Amino acid sequence: MTRLRPFARIIATFPLVLTIGSCVNEAPPQPATVVVTQLVQLLRDPSPDIRRTAALSLGKIADSNSIPALVAALHDPDSQVRAYSAWALGQIGSDVTHEGMVALVGALGDGDPAVKDAAALALWFVDADQTIVDLLNQAFVVSEPATRMAILKALMGISHPSAYDVFVDALDDPDSRVRQAAVAGLGELGDRRAIRYFRKIMLQDPDESVRAEAAYRLGMIGTRAEIPALKKVQETDPAPLVQLWASWALHRIEAPST
Repeated sequence: MTRLRPFARIIATFPLVLTIGSCVNEAPPQPATVVVTQLVQLLRDPSPDIRRTAALSLGKIADSNSIPALVAALHDPDSQVRAYSAWALGQIGSDVTHEGMVALVGALGDGDPAVKDAAALALWFVDADQTIVDLLNQAFVVSEPATRMAILKALMGISHPSAYDVFVDALDDPDSRVRQAAVAGLGELGDRRAIRYFRKIMLQDPDESVRAEAAYRLGMIGTRAEIPALKKVQETDPAPLVQLWASWALHRIEAPST
């Protein structure tokens, strides 16, 4: 029997290895501004390997002066350069400009899954404000399923209060993977207003992975008031996967606190 691994625990492993076959040799110590200037120039090198190394190095240095060049590199023809540039912006973190944040939102629509994931994770570490959350919400409405998934991943890490409404709207998405991500996102927010949605989804969603995710989330933030619904699912749901997580949730809720 395949066991569900709750969505939020399956964070993509980014291919951000810091060793590339054709890495440049270490240079003697130089002022950071000089090194950043040199690396920015290397982001335009004809060799993809050199551009990848430059993006990774800029991420390790995390100097805000490299932001414009990294934003431009999000459009590089090489997908790894784009992914590494998104990662590098995340390493810069709170110093990333509004322009940089908007560019990361745009990268969520990249055709390469690794770039989508790198941009989503990077948005966790910048100081995204209401305007960025609103932009993510607007993008969600007009995007295809893979991009909607990436947007929800980004919102999980941003944890902005208004993300709650985006996750709730996504519970009705036609794609079951997006619905599961929305359930997971609400669970990560820890907002008890979501409990009623979890209960309904656990009982009614047509996809067993979505129902199982809802059962797991009820076990995480639910109260004893959810015991009847969980017992019903444990006894009547046709999917062993859902029964498994309903049983786990029941045990967690009914177990005496220590």
